[in-house]
Amino acid sequence: MDISEFHADLIASASAKAQSVSIGWHEAFVMEMLERLWEAGEVPEAEVCAEQLTGARSRKLAVDAQAVDDADASLHLFVALPYGKNNPPSLAPAEAREKGFGRLLAFHDHARDGWITQHVEESRPAWSLADLIRRGHYSVVRLHILTDRPLSQRVKSIPDEVLDGGVLATFQVWDLTRLKRIHEASNLRDDLEVDLSGLPGGGLRALKATSGQEDYEAYLAVIPAEHLAAIYLRYGSRLLEGNVRTFLGRRGNVNKGIQKTISEEPARFFAYNNGIAATASAIKANGDEAGGVLITSATDLQIVNGAQTTASLAVALRDRKLPDGGVFVPVKLSVIPPAAAEDLIPQISRYANSQNTVRASDFFANHPFHRQVEGMSRRILAPAVDGSQVQTHWYYERARGQFLNDQAGMTAAQKQQFLNMNPEKQVITKTDLGKVETCFHLEPDTACRGAEKAFVAYAKRITEEWKDERKRAGFSDEWFRAAVARTILFRMTESVVSTADWYEGGYRAQAVAYTCAKLASLASELSSGGRLDYRRVWNLQGGDDVLRQQVYIIAEQMMEVLRSPPREGQNVSEWAKQQACRERALKTSLNVVAGFQDWLVDADIDLAEHKETRATGAIDDDLRRMQAVLRISVTTWSSLRQYARTHKLLLPNDETALRAACRETRNPANEIQSRALWALLARAGEHGWEAPEVIDEPV
Repeated sequence: MDISEFHADLIASASAKAQSVSIGWHEAFVMEMLERLWEAGEVPEAEVCAEQLTGARSRKLAVDAQAVDDADASLHLFVALPYGKNNPPSLAPAEAREKGFGRLLAFHDHARDGWITQHVEESRPAWSLADLIRRGHYSVVRLHILTDRPLSQRVKSIPDEVLDGGVLATFQVWDLTRLKRIHEASNLRDDLEVDLSGLPGGGLRALKATSGQEDYEAYLAVIPAEHLAAIYLRYGSRLLEGNVRTFLGRRGNVNKGIQKTISEEPARFFAYNNGIAATASAIKANGDEAGGVLITSATDLQIVNGAQTTASLAVALRDRKLPDGGVFVPVKLSVIPPAAAEDLIPQISRYANSQNTVRASDFFANHPFHRQVEGMSRRILAPAVDGSQVQTHWYYERARGQFLNDQAGMTAAQKQQFLNMNPEKQVITKTDLGKVETCFHLEPDTACRGAEKAFVAYAKRITEEWKDERKRAGFSDEWFRAAVARTILFRMTESVVSTADWYEGGYRAQAVAYTCAKLASLASELSSGGRLDYRRVWNLQGGDDVLRQQVYIIAEQMMEVLRSPPREGQNVSEWAKQQACRERALKTSLNVVAGFQDWLVDADIDLAEHKETRATGAIDDDLRRMQAVLRISVTTWSSLRQYARTHKLLLPNDETALRAACRETRNPANEIQSRALWALLARAGEHGWEAPEVIDEPV
């Protein structure tokens, strides 16, 4: 895909978002860019906070979004410079400085000295952001420009600055060329080359720990703590592998035990601490006279274990509590070429973190649930509506960039046919699904903690349900239609809030999350434990005026709850994340629109339909398993049988099932035998057996 095609997709995605949510194109572009960068692990999840002001001495102030990264206590400010049409002109560095970084810095300066909190209404998100900046509870401010224009010259890096008050500022331009490169190398970070030449002796001295026969290289080293901390403060959570970032964000970034060792027994830090495990896609190194190597830089450096150690050292360095030259950290560095990175890095992360309480849900991205949803989304056709004669798919994007990649190599006619069947506005990402399902599961406070937190909570629930065969059978075609219906309702709510006459801007995401939860709660209450009629939403691919009016009433009440925190001056975004806010919202009484009962399904009907769905899903699961067993070769089943016998993995009925799989009986494996065979495959795989062929789980 060339740069013009990639640009056209970016613009189309933003336009679809603008239409779906009923917002301006500029805001939709900001949201699209932030989502792509967050999915790639380049920035933390951000909140739109659009503001343009004229400050003191006529300085122009601007900000489009903000984020606080718990992992490294950094504040991120974003401003967009979009073009929005074909053939975008280049963005000159001078223009980037004047209209981008300059206006962000002016906003930061005016917030720091209290000007914004004095001149902006307290109800606006910009006031909360300015108050956060004024209080100064962050270690670094990271400034970002979002643009669909290419830079006129490739800028590898922009020098850091130290602002008034001693705060470090870093600068990033996310232009069209860079965004395309991130898309094409989705398993790697972009442009993250960490310079190690400033370490004592000119680099990181290390011993090679592999023979050269492996598909990666390994090195053992020791790094001075102050240098590791400085690297972390410079690059922030971009150094953290995705699962580790989630883990660290949940636990906080200061470990009291590590801090105590630094302050009381710094010389024993090396003995007490396990150090860090890291990966890189490439290094620059030279041999040294001692028989080791001197590593001067590392590309795509990621810390897969030891994030608590690294972050705690950074806090100590920032607070001037880290003894200079008195603390050393062990380092295990694995250099993994891009071809092996996708498989090897997650495994290193999993095993390196096995001593910590990193749950299976943290590794949910590769769960078979996603493949099953993906399969249903490609097969199930939505009803044609609004006079159209074309039925379409709701495309589930299991991995970021999948929708765009599926169009690669198509002719113009083929691409148009693909888009007719898979409209841009009907793409659902896995984080979209997690957030929507969390809201309708009556957990809006969790959803307001961000898509990543919502996804982790959803992953935990699905992982547990997937273990139960009866519950797993519930993830059927009918469940998929209902999940899409909930997504339709979520997006309809976004549109209702955006166009409401009482909406003053800001906190739309929180209002939508609480409205969807309250809608589901109200439906259950009025139907005596039933639910909304998701089948009707699916059939109409939307709602009628009655449903939209009910959503409007709920949303207005929810916004009132959000804007009325118990403590005066409390940040609305923080209040929305609290269980107390959820409890108040779900207990709030409101008017019910005449005709809303027609959108409800009573509890007894819901129970009967649920039983039927599970029964149908169980039959479908059995059929998929039987088909999958037949696709696996006799050679593989024979290999499995020998391995299972040797390692005593067979259960009483497995021999009979294996005879059927090895074609030693007249009939192929039936549904019960197929279940046993699939369970045996899982047991053998966990025990270390490697299948001689690729085995795809039935979905």
